[in-house]
Amino acid sequence: MKFSCQEDIDAPLEAAFAAVADLDYIERQLLRRGIEIMRTDALVEPGPGMGWAGDLSWRGQIFPVTAQVADWAPPDMAQMSALSGSLSAELQARFTAPSRGSTRTRIGLTITASGFRDRMLLQTLKLAKPRLDRQFSQIVSTYIRDAGRRAAA
Repeated sequence: MKFSCQEDIDAPLEAAFAAVADLDYIERQLLRRGIEIMRTDALVEPGPGMGWAGDLSWRGQIFPVTAQVADWAPPDMAQMSALSGSLSAELQARFTAPSRGSTRTRIGLTITASGFRDRMLLQTLKLAKPRLDRQFSQIVSTYIRDAGRRAAA
């Protein structure tokens, strides 16, 4: 199942990348929302191999999740992968500068399943795909606007 959206930020490419791909900020936001995560690496600078492990609560069940940075190419691209059971997700953010003071951000999320139960879950979610597309776009848009404010400051 794939989701994607595109948003523009009124900030230069480097500032937009730094604000959107601020992994410390994202980690603090997850902790603030009650998602318990721990770093699984000793890297100081963001890059491939940086990882987290945590537990995600959904519909009364707790799912162990591991995530890591798969690719890191500032200021053009950042990619993360996550795994929970037989569900895997790839999140990719691409940045381009249509002009000197603005940045176009393309965010894509691909979710795949290898187990029967999780494939059935994805089939069920496909019935709600239009609603999930709107929710994904709304969440990304809110995050990008917030990142744009942080980049401009």
